[in-house]
Formats: sequence, C-alpha cells, structure tokens
Amino acid sequence: MISKVHTWKMTEEERLAYIEKHPIIPTEKPKGSSYSGVYDIPAYRKKQEERRLRGIENSKK
Repeated sequence: MISKVHTWKMTEEERLAYIEKHPIIPTEKPKGSSYSGVYDIPAYRKKQEERRLRGIENSKK
C-alpha cells in the first residue's frame, strides 16, 4: 500500500528554530569497524575517473 506524501512548508524563522532545536551533529567513522563509504573504496574512485575520462573523449568526437 502506498501512502500519501506530506510536504511541510516552513518560514525561514521556523526552519532556523527547527535547526537550532535539532542540530546536525557530524559523526566520525567508527574505529576498527568494517564501515567504509562507497567513495572511500579505491576501485570505485578508479571507475569514476575512467567514466569521466571516457565522457571527455566522447564529447571531443
């Protein structure tokens, strides 16, 4: 079953008050865990660079 999507609209003052009440707290990677973001994986970076270079070469043709 699909639910309706609710769109919340806030004034700038309400938004700032919400952010002050619920701040975004940055976290560090847990030490000694197997956690890694996809952008931290060297193979992913290599593939992204190859795609970028192929896109540059294809646009020159």
